[in-house]
Amino acid sequence: MSPFANDPYCYPGTNILINLENIRDQKTLNHFEAQTASTCIAHFAADPIQGPFDGRRLQETHRRIFGRVYPWAGQLRKDIGLMAKNRSGFVVSYGPSQNVPGALATTFAALKTENELHGLDIAATAKLLAYFYSELDAIHPFRDGNSRTLRVFTSDLAQAAGHRLDWTAAANAAEGRQKLYHARDLAVMHGDLSELTGIIAAGLRD
Repeated sequence: MSPFANDPYCYPGTNILINLENIRDQKTLNHFEAQTASTCIAHFAADPIQGPFDGRRLQETHRRIFGRVYPWAGQLRKDIGLMAKNRSGFVVSYGPSQNVPGALATTFAALKTENELHGLDIAATAKLLAYFYSELDAIHPFRDGNSRTLRVFTSDLAQAAGHRLDWTAAANAAEGRQKLYHARDLAVMHGDLSELTGIIAAGLRD
C-alpha cells in the first residue's frame, strides 16, 4: 500500500494498522493476524454464512475473518482515496474509497444476472469466478484482508453453485501464492483473466 500522510487506519506516524491488541510492531502484527485469521477461516465449515451473495455477505465474510484483529473488520474502506500496491511485478492501483459502494452494487447486480453461477459446468464456472474475483479485487473494498476474504467468498459461491473450490495449492505454498498474486494483478491491471481462470479451474471439483 502506498503511504498516506494521514491514514486513519494506522497509528499516527506509522504504517501499522490500528488493531485490537494494540500491537505496534509490524512483524508481530503480521504473525498475530495470520494465525487469528486462519483460525477464524477454519470455523466457516461449521458455521457457514447464509443468504445471497451480495455486498452484505462480503462484509460479513471480512468481519468473521478479521473481527478479532481489527476494529474496522467488515467495514468498507473510506476516507483514504486511492490505494496502490507494488506487488508481483505490477504497480496495482485501486479506485477512490468513495467509489467502493457503487462499484460493489454494480458488480453484485451482474452476479445476480448470472444467477450466482448456478447451472454451469466447471469450465464456465472457472471463467466467471475469475471475472468476479478480479472485479472485486479491483474494487478492493477493505483497507486490508481483501485476498483472504475473496478466497473464502468465492469458495462459498462455488459451493452454493454445486462445485467445490479449493484454494490450498494456490494460497498455502510460497510459489503458489506468487502465481496467484501475479494472476490477479494481471487481471486487475490488464484485464487478462487467463492465468487466474487456470488457477481457479485447477482447484474446482464437482
